[in-house]
Amino acid sequence: MLITMSIRQSINIARAKFYNIVTNYNFIKKSSIIVIAIYLSLLLIAVIIAAIWDPYGYTIWTRMISDLGGSNYTPAPIIFDIACIFAGIMTIPLTFYIENLFAPLPKRKNLREQHFSRLRFRLGSNAFFFSLMGNIGYIFVGIFSEDRNYPLLDFASYHDVFSFFSFTGFALGAFFIGWIIVLYDTKVPKLFGIYGIIGPPSMLFAFLFTMEALWEWILLFSILLWIIPLVFMILRNSELRPN
Repeated sequence: MLITMSIRQSINIARAKFYNIVTNYNFIKKSSIIVIAIYLSLLLIAVIIAAIWDPYGYTIWTRMISDLGGSNYTPAPIIFDIACIFAGIMTIPLTFYIENLFAPLPKRKNLREQHFSRLRFRLGSNAFFFSLMGNIGYIFVGIFSEDRNYPLLDFASYHDVFSFFSFTGFALGAFFIGWIIVLYDTKVPKLFGIYGIIGPPSMLFAFLFTMEALWEWILLFSILLWIIPLVFMILRNSELRPN
């Protein structure tokens, strides 16, 4: 019994330390700038290399994003793999930070006191779940790249499944965060919240409907146009910091 309690206490302490780190403004500031700079650089390098060496001719309107991780299209598929794994890992703290920022746990002195919105909390929980799904999915997109595209189901491979999880997670994460921005005073422009509700989710549906390379790239750009401006809004506005 004592051993069980000791293990549980150690887990709780470790979890609290992790949460304090990933919700620290200075940590998020440094990690966010690093991941944006390195991910965009690696993605651009991967595209340039594929465009130069792909014997079939690599363009964003004819080739899927995943082809950047295939040795049939590029001599350096590892660049895209690293970009996915790195971005997936480094955006996990941002997911925790945004949840703590836009839908913090209620601080109550007693159980009868309620000064928080249940809807806001639920929207934040959904945003956290789907954003984390996107983070983890993107990590495994890099692990199970096109060169390691092992079959999982009769109609899909590991890469296909994790790509779906990644895009769906990021798009729906934007959708729920967008609603928080629109419905509540978050110090983020309401128009940007509307983009989160409409932009990435609509591009996700367009890609799933067409399954064409250009729409996949547009979906990726719509997600980047959500995440990157949101990060800089948070970093530049002192009011957008958890208490």
